[in-house]
Amino acid sequence: MLTKRIIPCLDIKDGRTVKGINFVSLRDAGDPVELAALYAEEGADELVFLDISATQEKRKTLVELVHKIAQKINIPFTVGGGMSTVEDVSRLLNAGADRVAINSAVVYNPDIIDALAKKFGRQCIVLAIDAKIMQDKSWKVHVMGGKKATQLDLYDWAKEVESRTTWRWRNSLYFYEPRWYQKWFC
Repeated sequence: MLTKRIIPCLDIKDGRTVKGINFVSLRDAGDPVELAALYAEEGADELVFLDISATQEKRKTLVELVHKIAQKINIPFTVGGGMSTVEDVSRLLNAGADRVAINSAVVYNPDIIDALAKKFGRQCIVLAIDAKIMQDKSWKVHVMGGKKATQLDLYDWAKEVESRTTWRWRNSLYFYEPRWYQKWFC
């Protein structure tokens, strides 16, 4: 039997933790450093930090905030948002992230998968797919924090990404209406 794990996700916008429904009507939910420390103290198994506006705003993830959180927690720490290069990933891992989650960068440059795995090891890379169901009932891959649709079919893209890898994947499926996330953890 699989063990249940508690993995809270801090959605970050403008340096603050925010909550909303489908990233709409966001409200301030507190200081991310304090919340991360609280989650770790309360027994969370892992923590995910998503800078939900970094890619859309064409800026990098808040590295200093990642560093502050990493200093306060003792659980695995995954960071996503705003990465598009090997150098971006290097900065986040050096700031204290254990893994990085990438989506838009892979859609725009699928070859980055192999470059990241070669440089940092596959255990550090989480490939994410954001998708939404369209009016025609098809699922389309979205980028920019789920705000921009692509023409990529969700299932075809998942197969394409998997075919580009040379290692075995462990699947973890998350469903948040109306967004669908499929993440492969190396």
